[in-house]
Amino acid sequence: MDNTSLFRLIGTISRQATREVNQQVKKYNLDNNLFLYLLRIIENPGLTQFELIQLVQVDKTTMSRSLKKLIDRDYIQKKVNPENKNFKKLFPTDKALTLQKNIAGIEKNYIDEKLKGLTNSQKTALSQILLNIEGSSFAE
Repeated sequence: MDNTSLFRLIGTISRQATREVNQQVKKYNLDNNLFLYLLRIIENPGLTQFELIQLVQVDKTTMSRSLKKLIDRDYIQKKVNPENKNFKKLFPTDKALTLQKNIAGIEKNYIDEKLKGLTNSQKTALSQILLNIEGSSFAE
């Protein structure tokens, strides 16, 4: 397999995973990757929008629109950071916390199903390879 085909395969796997999990969380009104952002906020309460952008690697505009939807649907709230009033911190609401096990379970079950055929050493090797790809710079 050439480099282009290999890299496209990585993208295909990512899009397929996103599409399939989005379908499963649609019943919670959390499709279009909202579940992903919500889970990161639940896992890291109090992070800023900038930190969340860095964590999930999306652009500012996409994140702003998504956070507005999560706020409007009563899944998260923004609170003023007492140390710097220009930055608001993101926190899950009680509604989000009640769904945490369901949403995290959907993600975990999907991941477990897709990776069940890999040994621990294969998972370690794959992880290292993907980290190497993620860390490489186009400008090099």
